Amino acid sequence: MNDVASYFKYWGKARKDPSQDGHDYHLLPYHCLDVAAVGKCLLGVDKAITKDLAEFLEITPKQVQDLMVFFLVLHDLGKFASAFQQLYSLPKSELITIESCYQYNGKEYRHDRMGLYFWQNIQEDIFAQLLNITEYNNRDREHINASKSLMVLMDCMLGHHGQPINKNDPQAIAFYTEEQNLIAVKAFLVEVVGLLGFDFPQEKLASKQWRKNLELVSWQIAGIAVLADWIGSDQFYFKYQSTPKKLNDYWQSIQKIAQQAVSSTDLDQAPTVKPFESIQVHFGYTPTPLQRWAETIDIDDNPQLFILEDVTGAGKTEAALALTHRLMQAGAADGFYFGLPTMATSNAMFARIAAHYGQMLVKGGKQPSIVLAHGAREMNDLFREAILASGTTDQNYHKSDNTATAQCNEWLADSRKKALLAPVGVGTIDQALLAVLPRRHQSLRLLGLNRKVLIFDEVHAADEYMFELLESLLALHLHQGGSAILLTATLSLKQRQRLTDVWLKEAAITPVKLREQAFPVATRVKLDCAQPILEQPLASRADVSRTVEVTQLTSVDDCFEIINAAIAKNQCVVWVRNSVNDALDAYQLLQQYLKYPEQCLLFHSRFVLSDRKAIENRVLDIFGKNSNGNIRAGKVLIATQVFQESLDADADLMISDICPIDDLIQRAGRLHRHTRNNLGEYQAGITDCRKTPTLYLHAPTYTDDPKGDWLSKDFRNTQYVYRSAGRLWLGLRKLRELGAIRMPTEARHLIEAVYSDEASAQIPQSLIKQENELFADERAKASKAKSNLLQWQSYGYCDQSAKAWHEDINDISTRYSDIEMVEVLLLKQADDGHLQPWVQDEKFAVQLSCVKLSKNKYADKLMPIPAQLSSAVESLKQRFKYIDYLQLWLPELDPCFTYHATTGFCELQKEGEL
Repeated sequence: MNDVASYFKYWGKARKDPSQDGHDYHLLPYHCLDVAAVGKCLLGVDKAITKDLAEFLEITPKQVQDLMVFFLVLHDLGKFASAFQQLYSLPKSELITIESCYQYNGKEYRHDRMGLYFWQNIQEDIFAQLLNITEYNNRDREHINASKSLMVLMDCMLGHHGQPINKNDPQAIAFYTEEQNLIAVKAFLVEVVGLLGFDFPQEKLASKQWRKNLELVSWQIAGIAVLADWIGSDQFYFKYQSTPKKLNDYWQSIQKIAQQAVSSTDLDQAPTVKPFESIQVHFGYTPTPLQRWAETIDIDDNPQLFILEDVTGAGKTEAALALTHRLMQAGAADGFYFGLPTMATSNAMFARIAAHYGQMLVKGGKQPSIVLAHGAREMNDLFREAILASGTTDQNYHKSDNTATAQCNEWLADSRKKALLAPVGVGTIDQALLAVLPRRHQSLRLLGLNRKVLIFDEVHAADEYMFELLESLLALHLHQGGSAILLTATLSLKQRQRLTDVWLKEAAITPVKLREQAFPVATRVKLDCAQPILEQPLASRADVSRTVEVTQLTSVDDCFEIINAAIAKNQCVVWVRNSVNDALDAYQLLQQYLKYPEQCLLFHSRFVLSDRKAIENRVLDIFGKNSNGNIRAGKVLIATQVFQESLDADADLMISDICPIDDLIQRAGRLHRHTRNNLGEYQAGITDCRKTPTLYLHAPTYTDDPKGDWLSKDFRNTQYVYRSAGRLWLGLRKLRELGAIRMPTEARHLIEAVYSDEASAQIPQSLIKQENELFADERAKASKAKSNLLQWQSYGYCDQSAKAWHEDINDISTRYSDIEMVEVLLLKQADDGHLQPWVQDEKFAVQLSCVKLSKNKYADKLMPIPAQLSSAVESLKQRFKYIDYLQLWLPELDPCFTYHATTGFCELQKEGEL
C-alpha cells in the first residue's frame, strides 16, 4: 500500500451491519466525488435553477456548476481528521494509523465543523491553482476579497448537516487532527483541481458587490449541498468501495450513477406544463368575474405578486390555480405550494388540488408527485411520495453526529416537510414560513420553494408576528425568482399596502400608494418601474352577492331558545364559539335541552387528527353541499373557529359569539352558503328556497358609553382570545347601524369602519387602555418575530445570520402565543406490553395520534412513565427516531387527564365529571 495515495487511507462511510454483502466501508475521496457528481446533475447547465443563479451572479451556467462541484467535493473535509477516523477500524486495517489526537467530540467539534480547520490551512496552497495566479498574497486586496467569496461557498458546504457551523476558535480543532491528515487533504485537492479542470469567475470573486450577491443566493446553495449529500449517500446507487483506483476512472463512472440516482427522484427535471385553456375547460363552469380576470390578465416570466380579494364562494382557489397554471406556462415557475391557515383547511384543499393538478402538469407520461403536508388515511391513495433515499442506513458516527442517510430518512418521514420538495405541495403556511427561521434544514425548505408559486389563503388572519415572517418570506422568495398569490375575503387597505410595499422595496422600486377602495378587487404587482401596480375593481357573482340580517342575543339562554325554535322547524344550526372551553360548556348544557342528544355535534381543534377527521366528515355529511333536508333536519353543531376556516358547509341558522368583523364575515359566509331547493338539496343557479338568512350575534349589550369590563364581564374567554374590546365594540356599532351584512357592496365599508386610522380614533376612552396594551403587545410580537428571523439581508448562510440555530423541533415557532404549546403524542399499551400510538395506521400513526396542549397547564403535569415500561419506551423511540421525546403520555394510565373521542382532550375535575 506504500504506492497508494495517502488520501485513500481514509474512510467516509461505514456499514451499519458488517455481515451484509459488499465492502464494509466507503473511501472518503469516493464519497466526496459521489456528492459532487450529484451536485453536477442537480445543477446541469440547462437547468432553470442554474440559469437563474448564473443570471443573478452574472456568470455562465458552467461557472455556477463548476463552483458547486468543486466545493461539494470539500463538504466532508472534516472527516480527514484523525479523531473522526478513530470512530471506525478494521481488524487488519488498510486505513491510517492514528498516533496522537483528542477523542472525537461530536457535540462541539463535529466533522462538519472540523472541515473549517482544513480549509483555512490549505486554501493558500490551492488558491493559486484555482485562480490561475502565481502565488496567493494575503496583503493583496483582490486576493483577500476572493478568499472571502470562496468562504461564502465553504460556509454552505460545511453547513450540509442543516445549519451553519460555529466558526469560533477554529484553531482548537487542530487538537483533533494530525499532520498526516493535512498532507492527505492537500494531495486530494490538488488531484481534484487538476482532474476536473474548473472554470472559475476570477474577476467576479474579487468583487465585494459580487460577494454580496453570492451571500443572497447562498441560502439556496446551502440547500443544494444538503440535498446532494443526501442523494450521494444512498447506498442503493452509491455502493461502498474500499479498493483504491484512479480518481479519474472513479469520477467518470460515478457521474452516470449520479444521474440515475437524481433521475429516480422528483428533482431531476421540472414537470412539463400542459397548455392553459380556460376556466370553462379546466373546471367545467362559466368563470366568475375574478376567475375571468385571472385567465386574461397579462402574464410574463418575471416574479409577480397577486392579491385576490373577493367574497367567500367567489372561486378564489380556482382563480389562483388558473394564475399559477399560466405562470408555469410562461416559464416563471416549475410547481406550486398551497399554504393554508390550518391542518383542516389543507385537508380539504388537498382533495381539490389532487383532482385538478393533472390538468396542469405531467412528468414522464404520468402526473408528478403531490404531497400533503400531513397525513390522513383517507388520502393515502391520492398521492405518490417523493423518495430521495433507499432507506438503507449507514453506521452513525457518534451519538450526536447522525449520518446523512439517517437525517434524510428522518426528515422525509415527516410528510409536512416532504411536501415542500414535491412539485406540488399542499399544507399549512407554517411549513413555508419556517424557511426564514433559523431551524435545522431551513435551507432545504427554501430550496423546495425555489421556482414555485406560493399560494397563501386567508392572509388576513395573520397577526403581527406571522405578518413579519410572511414579509420576510415574500422578500426572500422574490430574490430567488418566485411569485406569490395571496387570497383573502377581508383584507384592510393598510394590510394590502404593506404587502405590496415589501415586494416593491425588495425589487428596488419606489412603493406606490394604493387608492382603490372597491370590493372585490384584484391587485397585481410586477417588476415594472413605470407601472408596477394594477388595482382592478371586479364585479361579484350574483349568487354570492347577498344580505345577511344581524340580530343580537345577549345571553346563553337566548341562544338556547333560538336553537330549540330552529330544531322545531327542522332547521340545522351552527353556533360558533370563541374558545374550546366555551364550546364544551355549550355542548354539555345543550345535551339537557335536546330530546335526542345525538342530534348535537362538537367540533374544535383539540381532537387528535384521526378523530378530528372523522368528526369533520360527519359534519360535512350533515352540513355539506351534498346533504339534504332529511339529513339536516334538527341537527346542531357547536364549533370553534375551525368551522369558519376549513369546511365547505352551510347552516340554515347561525349563532356566532362576538368576534372581529373580518372573522364574522367569514362565519356569515357559511350561512346559506349553498343554494338549496325546497327539499334542502343543493342546486346551482337557483334562488335559495330558504328565507333571508339571519345571523344571531351573541354579544354584550351595546352602549355608547361602555365600561372597561364591557366585554370581559360576561365574555371572559372572548376577551382572552380577541383582546381588542374596542375593535369589537366598533364592529358591533357598525352592524347595529347597518342591520345586516351586505356582501360585497358593504364589505370594504365594514372592514375600514373597524381597522382604519379614522375608526381607531373613535374607540371609547374606557376601552383605550386595553387597545393601547394590545398595540404594545402587537409591537412586541413584531419585535419578537424580527429577532427570530434569519438576517439574510445582512449575512449569507453562516453562523452570524441568527442569534441561535434550533433543532428541527418545535422550539422556534411560526406563530406567537403567550402560552407555550407542545405537541403531545397519545400512546396506549398493547397486549404484548409494547407502546403504540393511540391511532393505528400504516403510515401516519404518529400524526393521527398527536394533540397540541398548553405546556404549563397539561404537559408539565403529566405523570412519569412507570419503571416497568422503560424498555417499551426505548423500543418506541427506536421506531420513531424523528420525534423529540420530552414526555410521553398514556391517557389510560394517567388519573388526572383523559381523552374522549366525542369531546376531545379534557381535564377531569373530579371522578365521573368531564
